[in-house]
Amino acid sequence: MDRLLHEGLDAIKAHGGSYRTQEAHRDEIRTFVSDLRAAGFGVQKWGNIKMSHVAEVVDAWKNRNLSPATMKEYMSAVRIAARENGNDRIADSNNNDFGLPARTYIDNIDKSLPQEVYHQAVDTLKASSDIRDNAVAAQIQLQRELGLRREESAKFSADRDVLADGRAYISAGTKGGRERMLPAEVVQRPEARAAIDYARQVSKELGSKNLLPKNTTERQATGYYYRAARAVGINKAIAGAASHGNRHAWAQTRYEQLTGFVPRCKFAKKESYQAAAQAAAGDKWSQLDRDARLQIKSELGHGPDRDDVVSQYLGSGSS
Repeated sequence: MDRLLHEGLDAIKAHGGSYRTQEAHRDEIRTFVSDLRAAGFGVQKWGNIKMSHVAEVVDAWKNRNLSPATMKEYMSAVRIAARENGNDRIADSNNNDFGLPARTYIDNIDKSLPQEVYHQAVDTLKASSDIRDNAVAAQIQLQRELGLRREESAKFSADRDVLADGRAYISAGTKGGRERMLPAEVVQRPEARAAIDYARQVSKELGSKNLLPKNTTERQATGYYYRAARAVGINKAIAGAASHGNRHAWAQTRYEQLTGFVPRCKFAKKESYQAAAQAAAGDKWSQLDRDARLQIKSELGHGPDRDDVVSQYLGSGSS
């Protein structure tokens, strides 16, 4: 096997993450190494890869008309392999270094799941005599109150992940294997504590360490989750948002906690948002906006260069 490919695949394994995430990253590493070889580079160690090597490969991707989203996913795997092999210049690089465009247009539309839909769905699922419905309710609550992705909520373990000092360590089911710590001020909110306590209760009833029922494959559990969520109105056709809208709602609530004013996506016009922010926080409002976005990116499990992602949750920034 190509030594560089071997090192890269070992790095993905060492980094960890869910099976599905590791499989995706392994495919991305294979693509990167193949395209690096096609460009004429024979570098054999990840520690010797230079910015110019990566730039050549990214240019090849652009020439194949790969989407910005796909190229950024590939770069996530490249950075993991570089970091695991001590190549800080690549691990700490920014997508802008390679001329990668913004992934999506920021439309400043509120994509959160409406509060009344959330509460009605959770109440209905909790009232069910089917423990699988209760598990779905627990997952939805964790998404709403801790900002977890769906897979993270399914693999959340209250006994394992909540630390003695009140913080929560999110490591199972994370995207790209990117672990993160949620501060106590997030985890110890009454609504968050209630969600965690209910998840612990349901896990015990399932006889499981998390919210995945025993004797059920992860794929089966995921399919049941989406069917159950749609059945109680959590879908775009009825509510204007799917379950990921709970993560949007969490980000917006967190933003208001950190800044003292609501985010841009809650306003039809930028001028209205800026006027409200100015009235709430004075001249420091734009700095509060920037600081909050940086913190929320981390708490959502995104890298510091993913301004485009956090703007999908909150709307465009102060600039």
